[in-house]
Amino acid sequence: MTDAPTRFEVWAPTREAPPPRSRLYSLEPIGIGTPEVESLSSYLNRLAQAHCVTVTTLIAHELLPHVGTPVPARARRAASPSRGGLRGLGQLARRLYGLGRTAATWVNGLEAVTGRCDLRFLTLLTWRQVLPDRHVFSPVVRWCPVCFDAWVTTGHPLYDPLLWKLKPITTCVRHQRRLRSRCRACQQPLTTFSGRSRPGYCSRCGVWLGTAGGTDLEPDERLREEDWPWQRWVVTTLGELLQAAPRLASPPVAETVARAMTAYKAAHTAAGRPSLRDTLGPTRKRVGKWARGEARIQLDLLLTICLHAGISLVQFLTEPPPAPPPPEATAPHPMPGARRTARWHPKGTNREALRRTLAAALAHAGPPLSLRAVAKQVALASRTLRYYEPELCQHIVDRYVTYRTQRRAHLRHVLEHALQEDPPPLLAHLCQRSQVTPSMAWHHFPDLCRQLVARAAWDRHQQFVALQCTLEHALAETPPPTVDRVAAKLGRGANGLRHHFPDLCRQITARHQAYQHAGFVQHRQALLEEIRAVAHALHAQGIFPSSTRVAAQLSRPRNIGSAANVAELRRIRRELGWKQ
Repeated sequence: MTDAPTRFEVWAPTREAPPPRSRLYSLEPIGIGTPEVESLSSYLNRLAQAHCVTVTTLIAHELLPHVGTPVPARARRAASPSRGGLRGLGQLARRLYGLGRTAATWVNGLEAVTGRCDLRFLTLLTWRQVLPDRHVFSPVVRWCPVCFDAWVTTGHPLYDPLLWKLKPITTCVRHQRRLRSRCRACQQPLTTFSGRSRPGYCSRCGVWLGTAGGTDLEPDERLREEDWPWQRWVVTTLGELLQAAPRLASPPVAETVARAMTAYKAAHTAAGRPSLRDTLGPTRKRVGKWARGEARIQLDLLLTICLHAGISLVQFLTEPPPAPPPPEATAPHPMPGARRTARWHPKGTNREALRRTLAAALAHAGPPLSLRAVAKQVALASRTLRYYEPELCQHIVDRYVTYRTQRRAHLRHVLEHALQEDPPPLLAHLCQRSQVTPSMAWHHFPDLCRQLVARAAWDRHQQFVALQCTLEHALAETPPPTVDRVAAKLGRGANGLRHHFPDLCRQITARHQAYQHAGFVQHRQALLEEIRAVAHALHAQGIFPSSTRVAAQLSRPRNIGSAANVAELRRIRRELGWKQ
């Protein structure tokens, strides 16, 4: 048996590229893909806690240099640790989990420094094209103390769910109590970012925000029974909205709400239900703008529409709207014996009194009244007046139409004449002089109004150019005038000149101050020379040049007791050999 060498396969050593490194810990967010996902501000607080620093220190020294977001100037000035943290970040905290550019910038920056790609689901950025940017989030920090106790008992990490930040949600449905917004120890609202910020503890006094093992339900934290169904439905549907965000293939576009609004509005009407205008109350005038995509629906109104339509908010924003019902379904044939809509009949009224009222309206000495105005006076509908007195109503309508035609012709003449005036009058002053409203002028004669406004703007521009030339000439005057004197010469206010021409006014003021200072220096130098001459003259006579003797022989006798003059006189006496 021989020990022959064994041949092994040659393995070429290859170096695998290391995975990318992140500047900060790649802390995993809590609850992504569930209704109880945490907010981005809560993630920032937990990230600072993981690095054993305060959240203000983390933002000031790590995030601001890398995120590069436009932070309020006051926050940047207060970003030094010597000031105790970042003051002025309340506005940033409210925008951090919102729908605007600030939230998008911070999400991108945080994903870059942590190496994660799912932090946008801690905000509502997925729905930024279909949800409004106002009245979405609560202006104060809120929490459920029983939830904090439950998480501590089970060992769950403490955090602030994004649901607690949404303004329509005011209760914790799981524990059937309102969310708390003030610390029971210091009676102060919490701040999102401060030197003491950490989930579950007061950011002002550091006290535990849970119930401390007891039930501390206050009377104002109890919800009425009639409010429970609405809150339960709002929490459920908004939780589904947060849960569905990571599973969307692409964010919904802005036209989704307009299409859905149009479809559900038609379906609502076809089903014989009350119109959306009646359902929404005071905001019914905006329904048309929402259906045309000209405005975004507030979140609370959007939830109301979804509740009455019987769908969830996710379905309204993501699923295609239902097809319109067929024509035969929208206008069914009446069944035999079915109740038909009653025909309109006029309201009973005193015919003689009504005739007298219409005749008085025709004899009205002032501007003619419209038929609608007359109907409003007698608390009747216009069609009721037409039903009883058609001839008188037609006379009122013809008289009012003639008055409106003459009024429009007069308004046209006034506008055309104003275009020839020099200087051209302002449209508001012209309308006030002609006793018409600017809206009426713009409605009937928009071209003439535009020409008049353009002429007035050009005249105003020429006045500003003339004022600027006058101020520039004032810079060359000798002696230099003050801004008040230039304004009085122009018949203007000095504050107005300073507002519109700040640079020129500063130059005029600086030139006048320099002139005054030069005059003061020259006058003081002449006074010192005169003091020297008088002192030498007294010395030649063998008289001690005291302050009183020198002051008495000046061209303008005065007290030279100022410190500078006395010091100069003492120096002269020393030069002349007098003892002080």
